[in-house]
Amino acid sequence: NAMRKIMIGTPVYDGRVELDFMQSLFQTMELCMLNEIQMQLKTVIGCSLIHKARNELFRIAYESGVDDLIFIDSDQSWTQKDFGNLISPTVDVIGGAVISKNDLVHYNVKTFTPKYDFFHGLIDARAVGTGFLRFSKRAIKMLWDASEEYKDGDKVYRHVFETKVVDGQLLGEDVWCCQKWRDMGEKVYVHPDISVAHIGKKRWDGNFKEYVRIANENWEKDNGKIQNNT
Repeated sequence: NAMRKIMIGTPVYDGRVELDFMQSLFQTMELCMLNEIQMQLKTVIGCSLIHKARNELFRIAYESGVDDLIFIDSDQSWTQKDFGNLISPTVDVIGGAVISKNDLVHYNVKTFTPKYDFFHGLIDARAVGTGFLRFSKRAIKMLWDASEEYKDGDKVYRHVFETKVVDGQLLGEDVWCCQKWRDMGEKVYVHPDISVAHIGKKRWDGNFKEYVRIANENWEKDNGKIQNNT
């Protein structure tokens, strides 16, 4: 049985990573070693266009034929359990919720309705941010093939991550990539049991599973009321 090859892709604009990120990375390396998974970290430094940096990392993953590409941002912290939850499900595109660097609790997960819909224990999402996001080999190939080609020097890239204006709204590269994937009849999943911490002027921690539970309870309460009144 061939060793599973995982590439972690991290855009690092100023060449610095948070200490929490480094500690999480060490724990992840340990987890991969114990499970006989080959893990490599690739970074793109100094690229001020985030979608260009992501396209560069995507090209490296595509050309090196890895089994999984996982985007993880350099200002985040996660546990071995979070990483395990990200790589375990046999789905093609799956993310973990990253809490915003903000005291108002918010996560980078977009749903179809205010309710979080579950499918085989995973959240069926409209989009999830690229902070903690895994693509399978199948997804890498399909997204590569579905994206416009461009050249930079002698290297050929695909515009997998692009910002787009849709219905008068500017969509970020993460949302548009998820849209592109779903337009091919595929699903974007979010694991409810991953809560990635975000480090800014301080560290923000969250419990996404609890957040989903409360959101769904509130939704059922509100919609229950609406139905009773009619």
